[in-house]
Amino acid sequence: MTFKELKYKIKEEQKSLAQKIKEQKSKRKESSDGYVLGLFNNRYNYRHFHIAYCQFFNNTPYDEIEKSCHEYPNTDRINKLKKNWEIQIDEALRNCA
Repeated sequence: MTFKELKYKIKEEQKSLAQKIKEQKSKRKESSDGYVLGLFNNRYNYRHFHIAYCQFFNNTPYDEIEKSCHEYPNTDRINKLKKNWEIQIDEALRNCA
């Protein structure tokens, strides 16, 4: 898998997750307490995927990604995502050689 292919794959995963979040948010009105199972986790995952994606593929500083958020992200989660992507690219390069 090339750098470009990995970038496209991750972008498609983000789009899929964003669509799932959108569907879950619309279901909040159906619930008496507004709680929808999985919505919090999907939003959490999307946020960290987005931050890791911007930093890994675009070298965007965190300050430019989230300007108005007062809660810092889980840096361990972000670093783990980026490390996993590096491994996928390294494996693809080894397989090509």
